[in-house]
Amino acid sequence: MNSHLRSTIADRLNRARLALNNTQKDATLSALVGSYGYTAEKLDEGWQLYNAANAAVNTQAAALGTRRQATADAAAAEVRARASYQALAQLARAVFPIGSAQRATLGLVRIMPQRISEFLASAHTLFKNAANVPEVSAALAAYGYDSVRLANEYAVIIAFDAAYAAQAAASGAAQQTTRVQRAALSTLDRWIAQYLKIARIALREQPALIEQIGGGRSGRTPAQRAAPKKAAATRAARQADAEPQAA
Repeated sequence: MNSHLRSTIADRLNRARLALNNTQKDATLSALVGSYGYTAEKLDEGWQLYNAANAAVNTQAAALGTRRQATADAAAAEVRARASYQALAQLARAVFPIGSAQRATLGLVRIMPQRISEFLASAHTLFKNAANVPEVSAALAAYGYDSVRLANEYAVIIAFDAAYAAQAAASGAAQQTTRVQRAALSTLDRWIAQYLKIARIALREQPALIEQIGGGRSGRTPAQRAAPKKAAATRAARQADAEPQAA
């Protein structure tokens, strides 16, 4: 596995920003890499890729948030829709006998479907026919399900149908933004990797400048390389504090 695949997205963006920023801020460094083709115009190309990747990351994060909210909305709408369905279905089964034409008209020949697509189809049949078939609607009205109540309860089904569609759309959008993000980051990674290869050649006599742009062989910044030692020191200090003191 390539090293950049093991890095977080933030690490990858930071690596690119560090290389580009520090190159442009140091005149000596800029001049040396410029003599190997990485002029200001060429570095602008890197910035464009960085900005595209950063924008793609932000867009994907927003899409994930939208998907999460759409999923929560759809789940809540489903609970309400199934409750509305069950209430009318139970009443209709109590009013119309088993095997009756009215039950068949309402689609009540089996239990409430669990699959969402099948449930929605069954719910639309139940509420539409309950309102539009005269002999059925007249019988149900006698038990409190008049045209107004049926319309209000059917609106709950329609709301769930819309929420379910919105969830599917949000999921598709999130998948697409993930693909765009992956492509943008990969393009940026390749550009930065090539730049650092050339920069190591241009700066071979000034290793400090190589470190300055994160171009060490490990590909990590000084702070990143120091992190394990710092973490180890922190663990050791905590362990020492936890040890009982001698009497």
